[in-house]
Amino acid sequence: MSVEIPRWMRAPGLPAAEPALAVALPARRGPRVWRRALGSLARVVAELLTNQAIAEQPGLLQTVEARAKVLGLIGLLVVATLVRSLPALGLAYGMCLLLAVLSRVPARKLGRAWAVVPVFSAAIVLPAVLNVITPGQPLLTLGHFSATHLGPWRLPPELTVTDAGVLVAARFVLRTGVCVTLALLLTATTPSARLFHGLRALGMPRLFVMLLGMMERYLTLFMRAAEEIHLAKLSRSVGAGTLRQEQAWVAAGMGALFRRTRSLGESVYLAMISRGYSGETRLLEEPRWRLNEWAFLMVAAGFGAVLVIVG
Repeated sequence: MSVEIPRWMRAPGLPAAEPALAVALPARRGPRVWRRALGSLARVVAELLTNQAIAEQPGLLQTVEARAKVLGLIGLLVVATLVRSLPALGLAYGMCLLLAVLSRVPARKLGRAWAVVPVFSAAIVLPAVLNVITPGQPLLTLGHFSATHLGPWRLPPELTVTDAGVLVAARFVLRTGVCVTLALLLTATTPSARLFHGLRALGMPRLFVMLLGMMERYLTLFMRAAEEIHLAKLSRSVGAGTLRQEQAWVAAGMGALFRRTRSLGESVYLAMISRGYSGETRLLEEPRWRLNEWAFLMVAAGFGAVLVIVG
């Protein structure tokens, strides 16, 4: 494949395409790494903007004040980490699905979280299904050991998947999914300012809340800056570079992003100090506890008691 110089750029009498002016382009073999990175950055920014849109919709959790929501959902999260029964964890999953439906959280958002959780959980808990970690009745034989000892450890004659190991892995995956879903419901249905105000009102240290607020506020800006760097590279690239050239560009892009974020951080800090910012989150209307908050806490406490009884 060759690129032909446009007619208006050629001198009179110059051929349409000469071998010396033809630029050979390599055949493309799918999206490149930096194109995939650009798409990932765009998706992260879109997710951050989507959370704000969900928090502004009329729904069950959106009508509950942030302090009550933090107490109720975090309390259920703690209970979910303590129960050991699969039926109890399945019931907690059903409760999370009902809350998501009543709060108008998109199914795509929940499905993405539920699809990612088993992958990372399985990677962590996978050794627990083996009989060398969790003894039990064998369900599947994977191989045989030729040696009986590995240093100070004694090896079983066979490497198998046990029923107790599968139970441990299933419990871990379900518990992780419930905890991630509860955290997702809390952050997706609560505006960031109200969430930080609620955390501060419940006794969370001011410095920690201030750092969370700064991270949430400027994370979108940093992601867009990184996206602009990738887009600039994409718009100025004609052919593919070597691996070393691509690595050099990635390092240069990281350095440029660091310089921009450092300069922005210093400017924002000086602006905050000059305006008397003390780290406290201020709202236009001071939130008040109503009957909805007490009812939500009572329902959350009752459901947590049910989970403990079942589990």
